[in-house]
Amino acid sequence: METDLDSLRLELSTLEKEMVAEVERKRKCSDDIHPRQFNSWKNLIHYLTLRQADRRDLQLRLHNAGLSALSNSESHIRHQVQAVEKRLGVSLEEKDFATCNYQVSREILSENVSHLFAFPVPHHPSIMVTLDSTVVDSVDFVSDLLRAGMTVARINLAHETEKEWTQVLDLIQEAESITKKTCRIYMDLAGPKIRTKFIGKQKKRDQVPIQEGQLLFLGPSYEGLNPKKELVISPTEIEVLKYLKEGERVFIDDGKIQGIIEEKINDELVSVRVLKIIKKKPSLKPEKGINFPDSKIKINPLTDYDLEVLPFAVKHADLIGYSFVNRPRDLANLMAEMKKYGENIPSVILKIETSLAVRNLPALLLEGMKSPFFGVMIARGDLAVEVGFERMSEVQDEILWICEAAHVPVIWATQVMETLHKSGLATRAEITDASQATMAECIMINKGPHTLEVLDSLQNIIQRMGTHRDKKRYTFRELKIASRFLARY
Repeated sequence: METDLDSLRLELSTLEKEMVAEVERKRKCSDDIHPRQFNSWKNLIHYLTLRQADRRDLQLRLHNAGLSALSNSESHIRHQVQAVEKRLGVSLEEKDFATCNYQVSREILSENVSHLFAFPVPHHPSIMVTLDSTVVDSVDFVSDLLRAGMTVARINLAHETEKEWTQVLDLIQEAESITKKTCRIYMDLAGPKIRTKFIGKQKKRDQVPIQEGQLLFLGPSYEGLNPKKELVISPTEIEVLKYLKEGERVFIDDGKIQGIIEEKINDELVSVRVLKIIKKKPSLKPEKGINFPDSKIKINPLTDYDLEVLPFAVKHADLIGYSFVNRPRDLANLMAEMKKYGENIPSVILKIETSLAVRNLPALLLEGMKSPFFGVMIARGDLAVEVGFERMSEVQDEILWICEAAHVPVIWATQVMETLHKSGLATRAEITDASQATMAECIMINKGPHTLEVLDSLQNIIQRMGTHRDKKRYTFRELKIASRFLARY
């Protein structure tokens, strides 16, 4: 036993030294980090150092020795390693410990949540609700949303105009006055929506039949092809075609049509072999999303349209959602554009919705730390198509862990209790999903005919799970199953 404890002491000491050394190696990168983000920057580097190798054997040995297995310590990882070292007899004075302990990390996250969502209640995520012009004649409805727990209102700038957005803002302000409650304003930039576009004779049609095994083309025209024999679909963003390579996958319509690039004919034309169609009627429609999960596409996520609406968003929003952000320079570009309208700008929410954004998440967080406050949204619609539905549960957990290490608030989005929203009755699976969503700091729901019922159900789930779990750390409140059994038998 003593030999194993010696081994644990050595391994933990080596791990801690690696954490310190990695921070020193990255020290130059911290020059532009905002002062209030410095503890978060260091802890993120410490956590990534831990997770760069397989630590499962170390965790098992720590657990068998009756010590912390480090599995719930994302927010203060080096301090936790040191605490275990001290339990193992390593001589450590108070001044030797990392400044970011559990209490400090909680305070940092609470400040971040309070700034972004105005609702820093422990174990109780904020709720964001999507609103549009369909509510402009119903101040009572918006007031009811505020009373039911909405703390953030979302306006999607991809739809409607400044006239309708202003009407919604006025309505929210009126509802705030009536209810005496505060509501943050979140505005989504549209970003480059890559969708199907019919050309040639297909322009007049609302769908075209396709079949598995068929060869279709992605390109801007039928030039060099036979319109009577071949089918050409134009992506709405032609620029993406030059980044595609043979063998890369293509998903259309949320993955219902799956194919692979068979040949790159030139920078504006590729052939795609349809491998699988998951639809009752095997057809292709215009305005359906196209995803390239294997491709390294380098188009600017800040479109001309986004730049047109940005002044309105900077003036009226508390939070701006950055769609399809993939690289640190994307965020730097948006920040530079916003600062053209003054230094007092909204906080940015990084929408993680591509495979590339997942791979670049640590770098995106470090870029975000140049600002005092920012957040992350797990935008599970496009993201699920990009990474694969089976891997989605793993990826969303990884995003939560890494963001917790960086003390960055997370918004859980897409199809939350969607069946309840549409029909008034929730499925069992989406209740479980809503329970998982409570590990985030904010939960986003879309508009629908049963929004108030969704809010009521979410609040119920949040209250229940808040007594059992703090992030992913389970807590031991009284368990009625246990107390009733022991009292009876």
